[in-house]
Amino acid sequence: MAEGIPFLPEEIIRDILIRLPTKSLIRFRCVCKRWRNLFKTPSFVQEHLNHTSQNPSLLLQRNDLWLLDREMRLKKVDNAPLIDSSNTFRVVGSSNGLLLVGICNRFPCFLVWNPATREVRPVSSITVQSEDSHRPRSAGFGFSPILNDYKIVVPYDSSYPFDVLVVVVYSLRSGSWKKAEYGIKNVSFSSESITVNGSMFWSGLAWKQDTDTYDVVVLSFDLANEVFTFIPTPDWNTSSISFAAYENKLAVLSSPALQDVGELWVMEDGTGLSWAKKYSYYLLPRLVRPVTIWRNQMVCADIVIREDEHQEWNHEQKISLINITTNESKTFDISKCGNDLNLREFIFNYTESLVPIGGKKLCALFVK
Repeated sequence: MAEGIPFLPEEIIRDILIRLPTKSLIRFRCVCKRWRNLFKTPSFVQEHLNHTSQNPSLLLQRNDLWLLDREMRLKKVDNAPLIDSSNTFRVVGSSNGLLLVGICNRFPCFLVWNPATREVRPVSSITVQSEDSHRPRSAGFGFSPILNDYKIVVPYDSSYPFDVLVVVVYSLRSGSWKKAEYGIKNVSFSSESITVNGSMFWSGLAWKQDTDTYDVVVLSFDLANEVFTFIPTPDWNTSSISFAAYENKLAVLSSPALQDVGELWVMEDGTGLSWAKKYSYYLLPRLVRPVTIWRNQMVCADIVIREDEHQEWNHEQKISLINITTNESKTFDISKCGNDLNLREFIFNYTESLVPIGGKKLCALFVK
C-alpha cells in the first residue's frame, strides 16, 4: 500500500494514478519511494499511455509550439532544450508523447524530446558521403511495437534523374545509425511521413522514363523488418494527399485538382489491397486543405487572404475542424500563434506520456 493511504487497496490506487495527467504524476514522485518506482515500470507507463492516448492534444508548430487541448484551449509550449536563439527548428514527428525535433540550420541533426518529463536526447550526427550526391528529402519518426523501439528514418535521393534510394535508420534503443539501399529507383519522396501500427508511410513521385511523367505513389517501411513496399492505391484523381491515422489505420485525405470535393480513404487490411472511402467533404472557397485527423475530426489549415483599406494583403490563418460523423464544423483563429504560412506541414496529434528516452532531464519544459 502507498504510504499515507492505508485504507485503499493497491490496485485501486494504481487505477486512480493511471488516470491522472502526466504533470501530476511527475509531482507525485515525491510522495513516496514506492510511487516513484511505480511510475518507472514499463507496465504502468504503458497503462497510463493507453489512457492518455484516448484524448490527444493537437500540436501546432508556428514560430513556436502550441497545444490545442480537448477543451479547445490553446497553450504555448516552451522550446526544446539545447536549442538556442540562433537555431531554427521544426517538429518532424510525434509518437507516444515523444517528439523528434530537427535542427534546420544543421539538418539532418535531431533531438528526441519528451516535453512532459523534461527529458531530451541529442541524436548522433549522420553522414552520407558527398560523392554519393544524395540529399535528405524528409525524415520519419515512429514506434515499432514488435521491437519495442523507436526509429528515425531519413531517405535520401540523388539529383535528377533519380537514382537508387538511400536510407539511413536510427534506433533509439541501440543509439546508432545504419545506411542501406533498398533497390528502389526513380522515386522522390514528396510528403512528410506518418507511422501506423509499426509501419511508416510516405507519398512519393515515381518517374516514368518513357513518358517523362510522374505518378503519385505510396510507400511503406516496416520498422521491424526494415522493408520498403509499394502500396496499391485506388483511383483518387488527386493532385495532393495528406496522411493521417483513423481508427488505428492508415488514412488518406485527398484534394483533387480543380474540384471542390475531397475524400477520406482508409486502408482496411494493411496491404493496400482493400481501401474504403469513408467520407467526402467540400473544400471551402479559400485556401483550405485537410492536414490530419484529430479526435474524429478532420483538421484543415485555412488561410484567408484579404485586402485591407490600405490595399495591403493580410493573411488570416485559422484551423477548421470538421466532425467526420456529424459533419459539424468549428473554426479557430490561430493568428496569436504566429504567422507561419507552412502550417499545413506542422500539425501533429500529441499525447503527454511518461515514456522514457534515456536522455538528460532539463527544466522549464512544461506547458505554461
